Amino acid sequence: MRRKGAGTHPMANEYLVVSDLHLTDVEDNPDGWKAYKASRFTYDPEFAALLRRFCGQAGQDTELTLVLNGDIFDFDLVTAVPDDPPWPVNRSERRRGLNGSEPKSMWKLQRILGDHPGFTDTLADFLAAGHRIVYVLGNHDREFHFPGVQNVLRSALREGVAARGGELQDDALVFEPWFFHVSGEIYAEHGQQYDYYTSFRYLLSPVVLQGGEERLALPMGNLSNRYLMSKMGFFNPHASDYILNLFAYAAHWFRHYAFSRRSLAISWLWGSLVVIGKLLRIRKKLLRRPRDLRSQLEAVAGRYDLPLDTVRALYRLQQPPITSRFFRIIREFWIDRALMAVVMTGGTVALALVPIPLWIKLMVPLTGFPLLYFIYEWAVKGRSIHTIEREFPDVARRVADLVDARVVTFGHTHVPRLLPLRRGLDFVDTGTWAPITDRRRPDCLVEGYRNLLRVSFSGATPRVHFESWIERCEDDRTAADR
Repeated sequence: MRRKGAGTHPMANEYLVVSDLHLTDVEDNPDGWKAYKASRFTYDPEFAALLRRFCGQAGQDTELTLVLNGDIFDFDLVTAVPDDPPWPVNRSERRRGLNGSEPKSMWKLQRILGDHPGFTDTLADFLAAGHRIVYVLGNHDREFHFPGVQNVLRSALREGVAARGGELQDDALVFEPWFFHVSGEIYAEHGQQYDYYTSFRYLLSPVVLQGGEERLALPMGNLSNRYLMSKMGFFNPHASDYILNLFAYAAHWFRHYAFSRRSLAISWLWGSLVVIGKLLRIRKKLLRRPRDLRSQLEAVAGRYDLPLDTVRALYRLQQPPITSRFFRIIREFWIDRALMAVVMTGGTVALALVPIPLWIKLMVPLTGFPLLYFIYEWAVKGRSIHTIEREFPDVARRVADLVDARVVTFGHTHVPRLLPLRRGLDFVDTGTWAPITDRRRPDCLVEGYRNLLRVSFSGATPRVHFESWIERCEDDRTAADR
């Protein structure tokens, strides 16, 4: 970034890096439906306290940079629709939320900001004090690709800074579609491009033409949240608690759906088919390579004073999306196993009707079919949503081999960790601020999250500090007092 590369460094640079805040609209339901959107789990005051401490502990000659490293806003979880929309809204949008076009995404962001005024005030305070914010786009806030969406946030912060007697400078709030890098110091990227469930085919050109308008070409992970998880609201999309075995799914259904009007099976089946259909439609439109890809890579190289070959090498590290692998899509939604269950049930009925010995009618369904299922599972086992967690450190090493950085930080996985990769190189996965609740105590958040990375460069050795900003649950304090 030119601001850092002109050769006049301040005496010290400090970076506060957070990711995966997943701010969305607030929705309170008495039965626990979509509890992850409940007002009791908002954290605007806690985030404000964090930034006050960050500013208060800095020296006078220190330049402070807040790096919002992706998935700060979660557009995929907003299912609300305006009462009197200025643009057409189809039936699917009314049921599952607005499409990812520029004007509709602008409305979503306004809706989120309206439910989180404290967060906007906190950013405005930080900017009014003369500091800067770098916003690196993730997969759930890729809507900031649209200039209109950027302008919604910029306008809100400009008004906030003006109300504090200041003026928002253009370079005080920067949007980065790929990564943020300061030579010799830090490399920050959200990380979804290394995960084929959430990677965009063309990160710098993430739109396709649909319905006469440009829309985001959303990856499978985003589409699943929009069209599947939004209708399975007793699962938390931030915690991967929806990955269960057959018996656990049965228990979950009995607990939450057996005595209600909601349907888990219909939501899963219809939502899965909708996502698969949309993925196939997008796939056809993503076959062509963007004509301006070279110029886009050149622009990134120029912004960070990197050789074009280095930027190309970084680009090649990215995973192609799962869109190109139809079988893996079917498998991720359990369609293959549902078809196997249908075939095995039909086979059992057929065996019962044919004149063969009874022992064959019993043994084939009881032993042959289960054995066939386990062989199939072993043969087709591949990547899972947890694979990227194991691969991230190696990706960080490969990134550091290409660019000069002492700290490489990703978000995305929601798994907080700090790993020294080699002498002079640390990798930090910045976890999440999204509400992840204790299954035994739904009103309590699991400890260890709301993570923050603070990196200070004032000499040859950086100071790296990584911690959780979450408070101990009130239930725990009460129990300890007793």
